[in-house]
Amino acid sequence: MMIDLVVCLLLLLGISACVAEVYFVVAYAHSDFGEYPPFFPSFGRMKKICLREAREILAQSEKPLKVIDLGCGSGSLIIPLAKEFPQHEFCGYDWDVVPFSIASFRARHIKNVQLFCQDFTKAEYGDADVVLIFGGKKLFANWGNDLAAGLKNGATVISEAFPILQLKPEQEIEAPSYGMPLKVYTYRINKKSLAK
Repeated sequence: MMIDLVVCLLLLLGISACVAEVYFVVAYAHSDFGEYPPFFPSFGRMKKICLREAREILAQSEKPLKVIDLGCGSGSLIIPLAKEFPQHEFCGYDWDVVPFSIASFRARHIKNVQLFCQDFTKAEYGDADVVLIFGGKKLFANWGNDLAAGLKNGATVISEAFPILQLKPEQEIEAPSYGMPLKVYTYRINKKSLAK
């Protein structure tokens, strides 16, 4: 009886590993072979710093702000912020249906959150006051100017792990997490400096 249970658990574990591997291969292909980053939840010190930077802005504002999370994944940043700051509006985009579904389920009772399953490079984000973003080297190598041009003057961008090469960071915060040398980058959009 105990052996049957162990065999069933091992079989279930093996099937789960195969399903996960198939998901990662399909997600990689769907991401234009690495153009967009894979689902990778915010974690450790990097997550804490991103939340801290966003909270600072949201807490100081007397008027409602719009926060957009480009690459929101399972909602590990946008959902706690939306719960903490119900006076602000939150919008998340993710191209991958699996983390999008997780975020949608987690946000189902939060009235100030809207989520969209789509390519965030084609999203409307011009009215955002704060942008949280998890991109990647390939994406940010080309897309930084488009992102900045699409945002309003004075908007803040908080980027997890990857610098936006076309923009000058206001802050570069060391965020080593679980032995990985990660950083969080913050940017303030200044249309005058973009025109130069």
